[in-house]
Amino acid sequence: MKVTTEIDVNPKAYFKHLYSRSLADIKKSTGKDLKLKDLIDGYDYVKMIQYKKKEVPIRMHIGPLIENKFFQVSYETAETKCLYYYDFSTVDDRYYVTYFEDNNYKEETVGNYLGNLKRSFTRKVIERKILDNIELTTTYIKNHEEDK
Repeated sequence: MKVTTEIDVNPKAYFKHLYSRSLADIKKSTGKDLKLKDLIDGYDYVKMIQYKKKEVPIRMHIGPLIENKFFQVSYETAETKCLYYYDFSTVDDRYYVTYFEDNNYKEETVGNYLGNLKRSFTRKVIERKILDNIELTTTYIKNHEEDK
């Protein structure tokens, strides 16, 4: 799914928010203190999450990144692969972000088939949730991070 919308924060601030959150997640998951330059060409790590009362690993990949322009993340579990990115642009002094995500299941099961079918029926709802999430993120940036 791909959605483009205007944002009312500078792409530099939005990009900084994304990489700051990624660096915090890497620190929490691995204990490593990294910098943006460590993510530019790509960085892999494993994080553990709770799923059905068990800890399961997620293989994360941050990058490639183009500073203040493009931010990509992918992750993989035993059952699924997911890729998403943010692509920032400026047109006539207005800022835009294109958000893209793609989920792929490693094997076809009835549950995966039904999940894909449901997503196709609820595409507009999913688009609205993505736009709402972008709006919440820009509000957070304006209130907590911009110009700091």
